[in-house]
This record gives sequence, C-alpha cells and structure tokens, in this order.
Amino acid sequence: MRWLRKDMPWVKDYLGLPEVRTCLAPGIGGTIAWGGRIVAKMTETIAAARNLPHWRLEDGFLRSVQLGKSGVLPFSIVADDLALSTDASKASRLERIIAEMSDDGGQEARDVRDAIVRHGLSKYNHLPHQEPKFEPSGKRRILLIDQVKGDVSVPLSLGSSASFVAMLDDALASGAQCIVRTHPDVIAGYRKGYLTEMAAGRAGVTLSAEPVSAASILKVVDEVWTVASQFGFDALLRGVPVRCYAAPFYSSWGLTDDHMSEHARAIVLKRRGVTRSIDQLTAAAFIDYPIYRDSETRRASNVFKAIDAIVAGRAHL
Repeated sequence: MRWLRKDMPWVKDYLGLPEVRTCLAPGIGGTIAWGGRIVAKMTETIAAARNLPHWRLEDGFLRSVQLGKSGVLPFSIVADDLALSTDASKASRLERIIAEMSDDGGQEARDVRDAIVRHGLSKYNHLPHQEPKFEPSGKRRILLIDQVKGDVSVPLSLGSSASFVAMLDDALASGAQCIVRTHPDVIAGYRKGYLTEMAAGRAGVTLSAEPVSAASILKVVDEVWTVASQFGFDALLRGVPVRCYAAPFYSSWGLTDDHMSEHARAIVLKRRGVTRSIDQLTAAAFIDYPIYRDSETRRASNVFKAIDAIVAGRAHL
C-alpha cells in the first residue's frame, strides 16, 4: 500500500497496518491515498490498472480541537473503498450505510447527537463559544456558508462557482438579513473563499469573519444555506433548516431544501430516493463510518472518547 504524503506516517497506525509500501511494489494488497487531488487520482488509477482495491482517506466529521493545517493529528479518519464521502457522482460507503440503515439509529445515535450539541462541537473546535456581533434586525436571518477555492468538495458535490452566485442572488432576493460566514481556513489566512469577495460591498450582506464557534453562530440564525459545507450538517444536528445548492452527503434524504442544479439532481436522486432521519445520519457519520484513534497513543477509540478528548482539549485553550 502507499500513502502519497511523506508528512503523514501516522496513517499506517490509524489503519492498523504494519507498514506501507510504494503502490508500484509487488505483492501489495491494495492502495490508499488522502483526499481527491491529482496524486490521489494517480494512485487510484494505478490500483485499477493492477486490479487492486483502493481506499480513499479523509478526516472524520469530528476531527480535532485545532485546524488540521496546524499539524495536530485527528481523532478520527475515514477510509472509503467506494468513493470520497463528498463525491456525489457515485455512491460512497457512507452513502451506502445511510441508504441501507434498517432502524432509526437507536439510543446511541441520540446520545452522540446530544453530546455534540450540548458541548457545541463541530469538525474543528478551536474557536470560542461567544455570541457573534450581528446587527439587530427584525428580518429572517440567513447564514450563507463560504468555502475555500480549490476545495475538491465543491466540484465533487456537483457544485461550482455558479452555485455560490445562485445562492447569494437568491438570498438577496429573499429580503432576509444575509450573513456570509467565512471559512476557518480563510479566517486563518491559509486560503481564499468563493463568496467573500463576491459578497463584499453588496447591499444587504454582512461578512462574518468573527472567530467564534459554529455552535455560537447557529444559535442566532434562522436558516443555513450552503453549497456543500459540513456546516450544513452541523445545522441539521441542531434542528436549523438547511438549503443546499449542491449535493453534500446529508442532502436529498428529506432533511434539506435542495436547490442543486438539475444535472446534480438527476444524478443524486437515482440513489438517494429514501427518507432518512437526522439520527440515522448521525449514526452513519459518527458511529458506523469513521475510524477513531487516540491521537497521542494511536490506540483504537470511539466517538464518545473522541468527544471527551475534544471537550478536554477545548478546556485548555
């Protein structure tokens, strides 16, 4: 097997592998690659040519306290043998799990959702829980989520720059108070966003780059509109209405107001033709799909231990 980033030697420990070898080596059992960029696609192509299984690696939905770009290891990752969870063009293992669930997720799923909401958790958890300073308004407040340019989740979710244009135009036409939320990586200065420059200076739009947690913002908005951000899933966990302009994994299960393109709709609805509850999505995304590890000892863990570790880590910020 091979991972394609030399700064990630910990991956083999998270996957329980004794070693990793080049994807061109003889006698390997399969290939692995992180994310969906060019090197990952090259590895997948090599696996197909050699008739080997291939696993696509990503961070889990509860990753860490600090941003991944800060170098901290994750509490969870996912390894998908079918597709990236963000790839709406085909069924990922996550999508299969959601589609094939036979119950409501059970008490365990409800306990996970309760703990995430109670502690104000998200994928990253370094920002403080403080009420954002939005202008008072008697209007319905819509939160529009920016995403970083170059993020493969946008095209993979069958979205594009045009999706952000449509989202902004629809929001402005609605007469609501429109808040554009800048991505944490943009706030930290790592990347550029789709919406921020487009929305700057538009009447009726407030740009929000305040360093406050997702949970804090979700307490003071009426709706969340997104193209494909996990922020939409965070909102669903808290019962906040969500509108999607592409096809993230949590869309098209009867939980979101879907405004994706007709092209995207035709592709996705062939596979997501059943209604699912938020607890079923919780069970799939936080219990059944990820691999949990203690980020220090690298021993096997679980979602509840990850929650406890993140809460403890936040207490030391």
